[in-house]
Amino acid sequence: MAESVVPQWERQFRLLWRGSAVSQLGIMNAALAIPLLTLSLTGSPVFAGWVTAAGTLPRILLHLPAGVLIDRLDQRRVMMAGQAVRASVSVLLLGSVLLLGAPVLLLPVAAAAQGVCSVFYTTAETTLLARLVPPDRRLYDAMAKNEARIHGADLLGRPLGGVLFGVARGLPFLLDALTSLFAMGTLARVRTAGPHRPAGRPAGARDLLGDLREGLHHLWHRHFLRRAMISCTVTNFLYQTIALLLLLLARQEGLPGYAIGLLFATSGIGGVLGAAVAPRLLARLRPPAMLLCCVWAWVALLLVLGAADTASPPWLLVTLPLVWGGIGFTGAHVNVSMAVYQAQHVPKEMLARIIGASRFFSGSAVPLGAFASGYVISFFGTRHAAWACLAVVGALAVLLTARSPARAAVPRACGTALGWLFLGAATVAAGLLLLVLDGLVAAWDAWARARRPFVWEAAHLLETEGAQGSGAPHPPDRSPAPEPAGR
Repeated sequence: MAESVVPQWERQFRLLWRGSAVSQLGIMNAALAIPLLTLSLTGSPVFAGWVTAAGTLPRILLHLPAGVLIDRLDQRRVMMAGQAVRASVSVLLLGSVLLLGAPVLLLPVAAAAQGVCSVFYTTAETTLLARLVPPDRRLYDAMAKNEARIHGADLLGRPLGGVLFGVARGLPFLLDALTSLFAMGTLARVRTAGPHRPAGRPAGARDLLGDLREGLHHLWHRHFLRRAMISCTVTNFLYQTIALLLLLLARQEGLPGYAIGLLFATSGIGGVLGAAVAPRLLARLRPPAMLLCCVWAWVALLLVLGAADTASPPWLLVTLPLVWGGIGFTGAHVNVSMAVYQAQHVPKEMLARIIGASRFFSGSAVPLGAFASGYVISFFGTRHAAWACLAVVGALAVLLTARSPARAAVPRACGTALGWLFLGAATVAAGLLLLVLDGLVAAWDAWARARRPFVWEAAHLLETEGAQGSGAPHPPDRSPAPEPAGR
């Protein structure tokens, strides 16, 4: 009975979201399992690097042609074909490589096939989502849920792949095949209203290069899309330096490995929180004003990071996750704003080309920035690298503000946006700080008992006598639990 009152578009969106969420979990699980399998079979870090590159390059190079082709095709069928290929690749790895001893040269081929499927699936999914959801405020919630799903799958998928691989090498690929089949089942039930390409336009009416030029022209002459693409490209390049700088600062302060892992997980946690908050801010701000607020928020975060180099270690434990979680929190707002604007203002017949071109430029900056990050830190040093990144992002913020028609709305809304930013980032930082302090206390306690048992016993005895003398209830005599092996 309740099912009949749910709007048709909402039922279709739920099906699409569930299938994509499960599929993304399988993708991230396999993304870690394939390099682990390569190292397990060959013992060669070099070959594992080649396998990783084979899976990464399609995600960069194919966005432009994928967007052109998806605008000409049925997006749902493209997604189902991608899932079918993914399931076949996982079965191939599970059967031929693990059970039949096929040559390991299949591994880079499988990784490349997974990358190709990911590009076509995600581009077609975003295009189809814009067709399913009405272009009003309901679109804000839909795009935010999609963004939260991506960050959530990233947070869970890679650890899950590592755990399953530790249990049995074939389990991650079995899970990948099952998630692909589940996504195919949900996609088979999705029904879209209207044609997938404009009526009267045959599939081969224009050459592919002409379609690509048309999409790039539209992207460049839409002011918001151009400015958002430039902002994402510049910041994606610089944040690879920030990530390396955070790693160096964390190692410099002697943080244990699990704490460093938690530090970098704050970006995903911030992304989930940012996606949850983004619809509320979009209800008050148009996407151009949201972009300006986010860029200025990045300036504030980098200012905090620049000042953190001279901070004491306890303060550093707060500022590092605050900055990295805040970057993810703010980035989620930018992604949701871009997705909403594209769905509302880009003609549906060229939407995939716009999405593909935007992701090509912003995504290409990630490996280039990772390659340059070491050189940037070597040139400026750890003390000044954050200030160099701050200078670039600050100049970008000033230019965008000076040339944006939405600058009048920024002073009114920046307080709200920055408030949400620091609230979300501070929540992430506080949680991480508690985990780190708990681990450090447990480690110190275990070390004291193992290395200086008489000192520990004396301290424990003094603490007990002090509690009895003050009238406090005597605590039960129990030994501290051993520190978990994973910490």
